[in-house]
Amino acid sequence: MGYLDRVLDDGTDWDRWLERHRDIVTASTAATLAKATSVDKYLLAKLRDGGFQGNRYTVQGHRWEPMMLAWAGVPANKALIHAPGEEGFAATPDGIGKVLAECKVKHNRVVTGPTLGEFRQVAFQFHCLPEFDTLHWLWTEVDEHGDPFGEEPKQLTLHRGDQNIVEITAQILPIATDLLARLRASRQLEKELS
Repeated sequence: MGYLDRVLDDGTDWDRWLERHRDIVTASTAATLAKATSVDKYLLAKLRDGGFQGNRYTVQGHRWEPMMLAWAGVPANKALIHAPGEEGFAATPDGIGKVLAECKVKHNRVVTGPTLGEFRQVAFQFHCLPEFDTLHWLWTEVDEHGDPFGEEPKQLTLHRGDQNIVEITAQILPIATDLLARLRASRQLEKELS
């Protein structure tokens, strides 16, 4: 079964896509999974999630993402794709082609690569899409008006086998597994009480 056979939602309807996110652990959720002792906090955040609708930073992301993907030659992706054997783990990489791509807009700062949370997001994307061994991390640095600091995006190529990715994957998967089990139990209890 290839990744196209594991699409939970094609991303063409924003509300439907958000609804699919409610009951699963996604790569954006995985970005927050720092400590096994904080699973209750992560669960509460998932249960309270009202469906983030965006802000001015999101607007800049929507503006720059297509340009970064075009610059890197990676087709855009909106599909939510689950991990093999587990529909409760899923990711929506910004781009899927011969490689995966993830785009970020960095506001009012110059960076050299992903934050720890962003590395967790990438590690989870690799877990959900094992068909891919390479991800292009793309970013554009902009000022408070959304104007770029440089003329071109920046790129860092990450590999599934990178020591950092391997270690982070080993850290977050047990936390994500615990979170998913508690989330499913909570949703089942909600159904029984309604």
